[in-house]
Amino acid sequence: MSQKLIPTLHHLNHSAAFRCLWALEELKEVKGIKYHLKTYGRQRGGAPEELKAIFPMGKSPILTLETTEPGKPPPTIQIIPGVLTEAQLILRFLSEEYGDGLWEPTTEEDRNRDIFFQGFSMMTFTPNVDFIVILEALISILPYGVSALFGLILSPLVTFGRDRIVPVLQVLENALSDEKPYFAGKEFGLADFNVSFGMDMSSQRGYFDPAQFPKLRDWQTKVKARSGFINALEKCNGYNLKTFGI
Repeated sequence: MSQKLIPTLHHLNHSAAFRCLWALEELKEVKGIKYHLKTYGRQRGGAPEELKAIFPMGKSPILTLETTEPGKPPPTIQIIPGVLTEAQLILRFLSEEYGDGLWEPTTEEDRNRDIFFQGFSMMTFTPNVDFIVILEALISILPYGVSALFGLILSPLVTFGRDRIVPVLQVLENALSDEKPYFAGKEFGLADFNVSFGMDMSSQRGYFDPAQFPKLRDWQTKVKARSGFINALEKCNGYNLKTFGI
């Protein structure tokens, strides 16, 4: 393919940026695209300050673009020329710019399903998981004696958060079938990339019982066996969502 834009992924290790790297690896394998990767370690638990020089929020993932046409500036896809943020939006851009239909559902029913699960993963699933992660992180960073006390105080909230994830997981479980084995429908798509982060956090941190949700378990096993996922793991400098590399 004729590639007019070369993307660089600014990837924070042990983070949601992984799914963008995974997508780039799939595009490299199937479509032959070229991309650059710059990885960052966490500093004081978060992204390094140097990312703020690229986008004021200083959060990863960030995708920057350079043109292959001499003298031509990169396009403004969002609000800053040649800079994209937010994993869901980066994935959509990658699909539209390089995918050539690779992750696009072929029926209206699957298109609607794909859009729904992209939103459900980002607005319902991941925030519910983040709620527990924040509570557990707060407990873990405190000194031992204080940590034990706060653990007792916050234990009902942690239990509440874990209980609140169960119906979310059940929605995901019920959506999978032999006819539609992916969240994008018959074939793997953008919804599956987006659901994967919440699932990876849930499984790595012990919020997900595979025996209770066998279809979700099988879906996760299947997507993690994709060569793009495996190749991304080899390049990402870590994808530990239990410690986040801290």
